[in-house]
Amino acid sequence: MRILITLFFITTLGCSDNKTDFEKYNKLEHKAMLQFKNKEFEKALSSFEKAIDLKPKEDVSIYFYAAASALNADKKEKAKKLLIASIQNTNAAKDYFLNFDEFNNFRNEKLFLEIEGDYENHISKFYTNLEHPEIYREVNSLMELDQEYRTNGSEWNEIARIDSLNIKRLIEITKEYGWQERGWLVLWHQRQTYGEDNYVWNFFKPYIDDEIKKGNINKDFWTNFEEEQSIMKDKKQIYGLYWSQFDEYPIKDIENVDERRTEFGLPPLWYMNKVYGIELPTNYKRL
Repeated sequence: MRILITLFFITTLGCSDNKTDFEKYNKLEHKAMLQFKNKEFEKALSSFEKAIDLKPKEDVSIYFYAAASALNADKKEKAKKLLIASIQNTNAAKDYFLNFDEFNNFRNEKLFLEIEGDYENHISKFYTNLEHPEIYREVNSLMELDQEYRTNGSEWNEIARIDSLNIKRLIEITKEYGWQERGWLVLWHQRQTYGEDNYVWNFFKPYIDDEIKKGNINKDFWTNFEEEQSIMKDKKQIYGLYWSQFDEYPIKDIENVDERRTEFGLPPLWYMNKVYGIELPTNYKRL
C-alpha cells in the first residue's frame, strides 16, 4: 500500500485534474519545496508561482520561498516583486521578513533595504484591498485578547469567560462575513470539546465541512483537532503532526500514516524529513 501512496504522491505533484484549487495548490507547493531543497531553483520558482496564482492570499511562506528561489536564480527584480506581493496580499509580518533564514545570503541586496523602508505602505495596501478591514482588525483583536489572558497569569475561570465571549463573537462574524482564517486560534481553544453536541461545534463543524466541500477551505482543517483529541484519549497520534513527540505519542497504525496524510492533502512523512529535517519515528519505513 505504501508503495502506491509514494508513487501517487510523486506522479501527481504536477498533474492537471478536476481537483479543487486547494488540492492543486498543495501539490504544487510540495513539488516546489522538493525542487527548492534539490537546488533546482528555476523549476522551484515556476512551481511556486503557479501555486501563488491559484491562491494568492493563502500563505506568506510560499512567497518567501519563491523569492528565495528567484534570488538563487539571480532574478532580483522577480524576488522584489514577490516580496512586495507577499506583504500586500498576506500581511506578512515584518519580523518574519527580517528573519527568514533563506534570505540570509542576500541581506546585503538593495531590495531588502528598499522593502523594509516602505514596509508600512505595503501593509496599508493590504488593508485597502480588504473587503471588510474592520472585521479583519476585530478578529485580530479577539486573538490578542485570547493571548493576553493566557500570558498575564489570569485565573482559568477568567480565561474560560473570555474564550466564551470570543467564540460567540466569532460565530456572529462567520454568519455575516464568512470564515475568517485568523479566527482559527479562537476556535482552537475550544478543542477539548471538539465534536461534542454543543453550540460551538453544532455551528462550526457543518459550516467548515461545507466550505471544505466547496473548495473554500483546505481539507486538512480538522487534522490538528483530530490529532489533539486522539492524544488526549489514546496517547497516540493519527497523522504524525507532533514531530518532536513521536516517542511520547507514537503514531497508531503507522504503516498507513502516509495514506491518511495524503487523503487530507498532507505530504508523506518522508517529505517532512527531506524538506524540514524532522526526525522520523524509528518504526516508520518508506517503501
